[in-house]
Amino acid sequence: MKKTLLTMTLLMGASAVAQAETSVTLYGTIDTGIGYQSFKNRDTGVKASQTGLFNGVWSSSSWGLKGSENLGNGLRAIFKLESGFNVLTGESSSDRLFKTTTLGLSSDDWGSLNFGRVGNAIQDYASYIAGPDDEENLSDITNTFSAAGSNKADNTVVYKSPTFGGVDFSIGYSFNTKGQQSWNSSENTKLITSAIAYSNGPLSLSVGYDRLQSKDWAKKVHSWVAIAGYDFSALQLGLAVGQDINGRQSGFGSYAPSSDFTFWNSGYTKDFKTTSFTINATVPITPASSAMVGWSVSRASSAFNNAYDLDKRQQNIYSAGYSYNLSKRTTLYALAGYATGFAFQNVRGQQVIVGLDHNF
Repeated sequence: MKKTLLTMTLLMGASAVAQAETSVTLYGTIDTGIGYQSFKNRDTGVKASQTGLFNGVWSSSSWGLKGSENLGNGLRAIFKLESGFNVLTGESSSDRLFKTTTLGLSSDDWGSLNFGRVGNAIQDYASYIAGPDDEENLSDITNTFSAAGSNKADNTVVYKSPTFGGVDFSIGYSFNTKGQQSWNSSENTKLITSAIAYSNGPLSLSVGYDRLQSKDWAKKVHSWVAIAGYDFSALQLGLAVGQDINGRQSGFGSYAPSSDFTFWNSGYTKDFKTTSFTINATVPITPASSAMVGWSVSRASSAFNNAYDLDKRQQNIYSAGYSYNLSKRTTLYALAGYATGFAFQNVRGQQVIVGLDHNF
């Protein structure tokens, strides 16, 4: 009897230790707004507009599970499963069950190694350059820097270092960015992604570089972006400069269903080259509220302009926003955007959206 009680006590203790060393977290964001958005092609006079509800404006609507298990000696097994959805319809935001899926190992001493479907390296460092950015619409930072958006790559392995003296870096490789890997390696679209960052008090600096390669493309697609941020307490300033060369990592479109509004898709585009710059400022008004302004400009190269006879060589996006934290998890926001030369066409875009963002 005593042996039985002792065995049960030991098992219960071991179970308690195992539970304490393993954690799983359910998390997510629900975001929706109401407002107005329009595009007008000044060459053809065609206008497309939408008034009503918008999904995923301030943040993308998503939910996920993330967890870790303590393996001892500072080593942990980690995973993340994240799915996007449309809060207005309940539908998935893509044809994927999960937009992010990773499994890996993490250590305080040597960093982390993850495998699965992940975003490119610079995305971990690009959030503070977005300013009054909307995740799905006119002012999305992807429309300025194709690598800084929410694009993901399948079949990826990525290593992220620990921080040494304020410096850390990330480097990854995708064996095929979309879909199953082919047995014929030359048929896969491959990605090299990298970023390095430095942070010291109010100063943050980072640089990212990505290269996409496919046998169906005449040239490799390159993108780079250099980012800086500084917190002056009374003013948070962010800026970035970069280029997309021979194409883009993510689609560049006006979201309007009409042939009068051209889409520049992801992947290789002959003679494509743009140089972009953005600057934004965030000013705290009260402990719970902030105002934001931003300007993003992209300029097409002369070769790109000549090859496609662009209506406009320069795209400008002006944006402003206001946020009020109703709690630590819930934010009320208002965003406005105005664009000229959108997608290098003689297209004007504008929007005003008021919304609610909740994190759990």
